[in-house]
Amino acid sequence: MIQKIQGYMKDKFPEYWSNINIRFELGEPYRNGSKRRINQVNKRVKTLFEELFKPTDTIYVLIKDWGSYEDPMFGNTTPEYLYELFKGITMEETTLYDIDEDEDEDGNNIEVKIEYKFKVLSGVVSSIPYKEIFEGISHYEQGREPSIGQRVFFLSQEKDILFHMYDDRGCIAHAVSKEHLSALYVKYNDWIVNYWREYFDGIFKEE
Repeated sequence: MIQKIQGYMKDKFPEYWSNINIRFELGEPYRNGSKRRINQVNKRVKTLFEELFKPTDTIYVLIKDWGSYEDPMFGNTTPEYLYELFKGITMEETTLYDIDEDEDEDGNNIEVKIEYKFKVLSGVVSSIPYKEIFEGISHYEQGREPSIGQRVFFLSQEKDILFHMYDDRGCIAHAVSKEHLSALYVKYNDWIVNYWREYFDGIFKEE
């Protein structure tokens, strides 16, 4: 399964990305750490996810886990929580590497390989604890627990949609075809990140 998904992602969503996408605001205008912010984040991301995926849809959950290589500002205070949510569900994994840039002692740019675990599981949407996952992600930078510091993606091969909540600030829906996101663009237009609105309008707005 994992090799199949790697091949699919390389073909359809290289680097976990598609130029056809919409980025939604989740947390603003509420202050960091506030209950109102967390409540809005969880309500919005759940709404968007359920617009894209039906309870009977089969989806893949893709996880990037850097283990001890943590964000120095936040860190993952409950690193096993995500896997506790998937207890009893078969998960495949392999070791991969991200390439980053750094400087050596002489100031020369060098490439640094950062190891991470790439994990994949699948199931129908109703069997995936996506609400708890979103809540855990929303907690990560808000000083709340349990939190999820791993990067989590939701993939539908049937619909060619990749969904990613990156933190409490926002989430991105990617697609191979704009038709799969057009309804989301219209219905939740007020939630779109204004900084990128011109770009999204260029994709989805009727001429």
